[in-house]
Formats: sequence, C-alpha cells, structure tokens
Amino acid sequence: MILPKRNYRIPTATRFTLAFFMSFLIFHFAMAQVDHWEAVVIEGDTFQYLVPQSQPVPQWTALGFDDSSWATGVSGFGYGDGDDNTNVPSPSIAIYLRKEFSITDPSDITHFYLHMDYDDGFVAYLNGVEIARDLVSGTPPAFDQPADGLHEARLYRGELPETFEINLSLLNEGPNVLAVEVHNESLTSSDMTANPFLIAAINSIDRNYSATPSWFRPPVEVGFTSTTLPIVLIETSGNQTIPDDPKINASMKIINIGGGQSNSLEDATDPAALDYNGAIQIETRGSSSQALPKKSYGFTTYEGTEKQNISLLGMPDENDWILNSLAFDPSLLRDYFTYSLARALGEYASRGHYCEVFVNGEYQGLYVLQEKLKADNDRIDINRIEPTDNEGPELTGGYITKADKTTGGDPVAWTMPNSTGWTVDFIHEVPSPFEVTSAQNDYIKAQFQQLRVAAANENHSLVSGYPALIDIPSFVDFMLLNELASNPDAYQFSTYFHKDRNGKLRAGPIWDINLSYGNDLFLWGYDRSKTNIWQFELENSGATFWKDLYYDELFHCQLSKRWQSLREPGGPFGQTSLEQRLDETIAIFAEAVGREELAWGTIGDHANEIAEMKSWIRQRLAWMDGRLMVNPTCPTPDLPPLVISKIHYHPSSDAFDEDDLEFIEITNNGLAPVDLTGIYLGGTGLVYQFPAGASIPAGRAIMLANNAEVFASAYGIFPFGEFSRGLSNAGEDIELLDGWGNQIDLVEYNDQSPWPLSADGDGPYLELTNLDADNNEGSNWTTGEPGSIVSSARRDITVSVFPNPGQEYITIQNESIILELMLFDMQGKLLFRVNPNALSYSFEAKNLEEGAYLLIQTDRNGTSQHKVIIRR
Repeated sequence: MILPKRNYRIPTATRFTLAFFMSFLIFHFAMAQVDHWEAVVIEGDTFQYLVPQSQPVPQWTALGFDDSSWATGVSGFGYGDGDDNTNVPSPSIAIYLRKEFSITDPSDITHFYLHMDYDDGFVAYLNGVEIARDLVSGTPPAFDQPADGLHEARLYRGELPETFEINLSLLNEGPNVLAVEVHNESLTSSDMTANPFLIAAINSIDRNYSATPSWFRPPVEVGFTSTTLPIVLIETSGNQTIPDDPKINASMKIINIGGGQSNSLEDATDPAALDYNGAIQIETRGSSSQALPKKSYGFTTYEGTEKQNISLLGMPDENDWILNSLAFDPSLLRDYFTYSLARALGEYASRGHYCEVFVNGEYQGLYVLQEKLKADNDRIDINRIEPTDNEGPELTGGYITKADKTTGGDPVAWTMPNSTGWTVDFIHEVPSPFEVTSAQNDYIKAQFQQLRVAAANENHSLVSGYPALIDIPSFVDFMLLNELASNPDAYQFSTYFHKDRNGKLRAGPIWDINLSYGNDLFLWGYDRSKTNIWQFELENSGATFWKDLYYDELFHCQLSKRWQSLREPGGPFGQTSLEQRLDETIAIFAEAVGREELAWGTIGDHANEIAEMKSWIRQRLAWMDGRLMVNPTCPTPDLPPLVISKIHYHPSSDAFDEDDLEFIEITNNGLAPVDLTGIYLGGTGLVYQFPAGASIPAGRAIMLANNAEVFASAYGIFPFGEFSRGLSNAGEDIELLDGWGNQIDLVEYNDQSPWPLSADGDGPYLELTNLDADNNEGSNWTTGEPGSIVSSARRDITVSVFPNPGQEYITIQNESIILELMLFDMQGKLLFRVNPNALSYSFEAKNLEEGAYLLIQTDRNGTSQHKVIIRR
C-alpha cells in the first residue's frame, strides 16, 4: 500500500522552526522503482482561465479545445486569502482553468498524482476524462452552481493539499491537458482558491520537468497485508474527500474475525468476517487537529434515510461514533489509556477499540473507533430534556454542558472568568445550542453561577453551599485524572459537565487527553504539561471555582483522601498498576506502530516515547503525593446508620408499566432520628436527593418509588419520594451518599446467583434478611411478595416540613395525599388555605415577617399541626 508520507511531530529533544522542519522532511522517503520525483504542473505555471458568464461547451476539458479567447494567468487563482498569484473578480461563483503540458516518455512515470488546493469544491479532468472531484455535483456541473459545502484552502495555512492518484493509462506521450473547474460555496463567500499541481514518480535518471514544491513529501510503502486489529473500510459517495461540514454519504465495512485471528482486506467479501456493513454519514472533526493531514472523523450509522442504532465492535448500540486519529500523540495511547483509567475509578468514559482505517482505498493508519459523548443510557446516563421541559422537576435535567472552544459554529451560552484574567466559554451540548429554551439556559447557567459564588465564599452548607450543588466525588475524580495527566486543556477546553433531573451537577466525562503526561504542541512552541505544576493555576485555568475548590479546606480533604485511596498498592493510581495498564494498552496495537510511522512519520522511537512517559509519571506521582497528604484536621465523616433494605428492580404486572412499580426501601438501623439533609443517590441513571430538613425516625423505613402515583394505586400507600429514571433489570450499583459524597451504603445487585433469581421479573422484590448483614452480598437477601410491603411499611405516616427555620420557601411533604393546608399566625389569623391534593406543597415565605406560625395539614389519616419558624 503506497501513500504520501506526512509528518507533524518534532522530537522532544529538538526544536525546529516550522519552515526548517517542513523542508527537512522531503529527504525522508522510500518508494520502490522510483529514482526521483518531478513536478509536471506547479504553482506559478501559466494557465488559461475563464470566469464564466454562461455554460462552456463540453469540449473545454479536452485536448485541442481552442482557449485562445480565455484570459491568461499564473496559478494559483482566487481572492481573499492573500495566497493568490492571479486575482479573479470578487465575488465569483466559479472559475475554469486549462493547462497544456507535454509528457516526454510515459513509461518513465510509475505514479502520477494531482495535488489540489481549493476553496470550496472542484472537478478535475485529464484529457477530457474526470480524474477527481470534491463537493461539486452534476455531470457536467452548471457554470453558476455553488459548491455543495465548505472546504478551506490549506497551503496558506501550512497544511498539505488534497491528493488524488491518477490512472497512468490516461497520459499521452507528447501533448496533454489538465482542466479544472473550482466552485465557490456562495457569492457571499469571502475567499476562493484554485491551485492545481501534477507530480510524477520517475524511474529513470532523466529530468524533463520541474522541481517539486517545498511542501511535497514522496509516498512511502506501508506494506499492509493483515492485522489482528479490526479493519475499517470507508468508501465515500463519488469518491469525495471527507469535509469538515456537512456530513457526506458513505459506506463502511468493519472487518473483525476476532479471537486474535488476523484480518485482511480479502475478508471484506466474507459476511462472517464483518462486524458492520452498511451506510454512514461522515465528516472530519476536531479543533487544533484539523490542521493535520491525518484527520479524525465523526460518523453516524444509517439504515436507508433513518439513523440506525447498532453495536460496533461489541460496544452498546448507538448511531453516533468517532474515529480518533490520535492527533499530536506519539505514544498513540494517551486518550485510550486515560479513558480506561477513568472507568477503573467508576466514572463513565468513552469506550473504544483500536483499528486500522482505509478511506477510498487509501491506508489512513491507526485509529480508535470510540463512542461520541452524548446523552444515552449506556453513555452519559441522563434524562433527555425536551423543549417543553421548562418548569418543575422537568426543568432540572438532563443537561450536558461544556467549557470549550467555539469551533463548529456552536454559539457561546455564557462566559465565566478564570483565575488568570481570561474568560471561559460555556456551550450547550444537551439540549443543543439551537434547541435550548431561555428557561433551560437560565436554569443551568444559574447552577454554575451559584457554584462560582459558593466556592469563592467557602460556603459548606448542605442547603445553600457548593455541597448542595455538585456531586463532589465526580469533581474530585475529574481533577485527579486531569492533574495526574497534567492536561493543559483541562478546565478551559474539552471540559464536560452533566446534570440529571433532580440530580446534582457532575463533572465529566473526561475528554481529549492527547496533550498530557509531558506531551504538548511542541511544533507550535507549547510545553505546558509539567510534573511540578497544577493546571488550574496556569493560563488555561478554567472557571475560578476549580481553583477555589482546591484551596477550600474541606474540599481539599476529600481530594486528598481520594488520592491516597487510589495510590494504595494495587490501586488504579499505584505506580505498578499504571505501568501495567500502559503495557497492556501498547500490546493491543503494537503491530501497527511501524505502519503508522511509515504512513505519517509522527512517532519516532516509540519504545523511547513510552519509557519517557513512564519516567514522567513516576515524577508526577511523587510531586502530587507531597501535596495531597491527608491533613490530621480533616473531619472524619459521621455516617448515619441507613441501610438499603428492599429493592424491587424488575416487577411483573399486567395492570401497570413494570418500571412504574419499582421501589427502594431505606431503613434507619439506629436508635436516633437521621437528618436526611444533603443525602442523595450517587451516580447517574438512578437519581434522588432528599429534601433539606427531611428525616427518618429511629428504626423506621421509607420508600422511594419510580412512579409515586402508580405505586400508591398498586400498593395502597404513598412513597416518601420519587426517584428519576429506573432500576436496571440486569443489575446496577445503588450508592447512598452524604452531602460530601461519603459512602453511607452501597448495594451492587444483579440478576445472577447468589442473588435470588425470582426477583428478576417473576413478581417478588429483594429483601435484606438481616439489617446488620452485608447487604452487598447476594446470599444475605431473600424475596418478598409485593402485597407484603403494606404490612411491612410503617403505618404512622410522617409529615416533613423543611427547611424549618426557613427564609424564602417552606415545603411540606407527606407520605399520604395532602388534602388541605392552613397557615395561621400566632394571633390565630388565617393567612391562607389551599387544597394541594398532592404529596408535597411549597409556599412562599419571603413576604412573611420573622417569627413563629402554625401550619395545619389534613390527609386521609387525620390532621397534624406543625410549628414553622421564619428567620431572616
């Protein structure tokens, strides 16, 4: 397999200027049966050109066409970029070019390439036969037809033009003609470029043409025959070059026999060897990496005109995927390695598989086919917020928000200051920037603004401070992962957050870790990934709350405790564990390293790169150890004796939706009431926060249900609260945390023995046999029939009023429907009477004077009185 060689990495030990580096590369090539390379058509050659006012005759592309009436100019042609030798009228929708050239001896030429620099689309012809096109449809295209999309010229930005190999049978001995039509995207476009090159591989010592341009790098022989990695074959419609935007139609095959067996291109015709064979739409993706010749891609799987969710290489079904080109990373593993490390910490991170990729028959090298970050049950597991979700619990989630660059056309939702005087751009991911409502924007923006203020003021309140706003464990893990890697983009760019309905704001998933572990954009003069710095204190420090949290004494305690637990022997951050994970990752793709280097020249000495990375990690661990020691003043959490005692994860019902009957029981296994303020269910997919001021009496239990109304209709009692989403039928972790993220209880149930199997859809629920037993051990659970929960649930209904004392709002919550509420002042004056007919009711208190009031509530069990305090 022969393809052009490209290079963008400067060895760590050496720093070149970009100009010297680019010229240096032309001496690094190897190709069989080639003595040298020459340019047959080059920039600066004289062309005949036409800016058309009408459709030219079809013969304009053929040899012998009379173009004497056309203008004469020197290539390249265009306007707007400052890179043009011949300026054409601005604006122009199209330009037609012709260049006659002579071939001395076609048998001396072993390979012939068109290199095309263009803005925005083109079609090229050799002796009247089409040889290449991109972003222009129609045969022939109309003279006033705009390009089908946007394509930026590359040479003026220091990038390489697009390359197309030409069939040698089209060459004539003697006269030939190259004809090219370039179409602009619109008449309002600010630029246009048309700059064609023809470059030939010569197998004789004769020199009959011009020297190659300075940017040209000869092709190399990759020598691809087979691989144990999956092979991804992409064929674009009409052999188009894949644009940045929009996605274009293509087909894709994934060859993966599996079991460590070799895959070859010949297996593409064997259905049994194909993991996928179908339609996709594809585009290039990335920000800084767009400047590189090796592109990353985003693609969507289709069946007909509909997006098709499908499993690729064993990953959960979805339709949005990424081919990660491993840009700027000579180790080829920084993203993959760190994502796997995040999953070892219990956090979600994009899953992926190494593979080798071909696009339109050309070898593109080593990639990771991985999951795109999006809201999905098997990715970022949050509710899908709809445009109609503008009030109540529905407004609270789910959101995915990122701090990032604004490439891709997404507008900035809001900005926040960072700690070095710059600002951070926040962008909506879910809902999309073009679908988010003003209420949704205001809500999620307020969460970040409140976090900024609470962190700056060291507000530790479980009601109004940052522990009430954020899932502290996710923020801790996010900081530790990015700081272990010393990721210069952390906090400011590629920094994701998500918030589920009724849940706390969570940091992550981590993303884009290629500049890390001592690696940076050395080519552009950056060297920021150091062993002895905190990234939240550098220029790209992110929003101020990151730095404020680190220096907050109580948050720092959580950070240090987590660091020390991860650093224990055998832990994910143990030195031996990290190096073993590195070695296991390398073993996956080691066979492709040589081919990647031949194709792109971006790796150098891979073994030395890994050795340097291991040495860097050892130094980084030592430096962080010295700064994340657990301070003796760190408080020891006083965890309440709450026990997850019943789980109905897979009910069976003909009368109701099964999920609506799911429930969890939590028991206070102590001798005193437990204040539930700040306590919540951690993670995603199963979300619940206890309201401030709520409590559980000693020895009593409360029920949380998936659907309170259905639960009450089925079982005759109302649950204490309603959790968001549902319980997995296959099993999941139910983690009960205090407001600081300390674990109160954890049950990792599943539908396999020794867990009682009859609880998996046959009707019964799981019930803990002994409240003092290990409830994470399946053998300590039995089953109970749903009807029995009426007798086992406490019958003295508890009414909670919170916060009490209060300032702005007061909420009353009951396990039975509240039929009537009355509020009196201490002189007996009735202030209001309402009939909520709901399990809870909130009323404004901000207009009430400071002092005591009497709240009387009536439910089906009778009437109860509650003293309410308003405090300013």
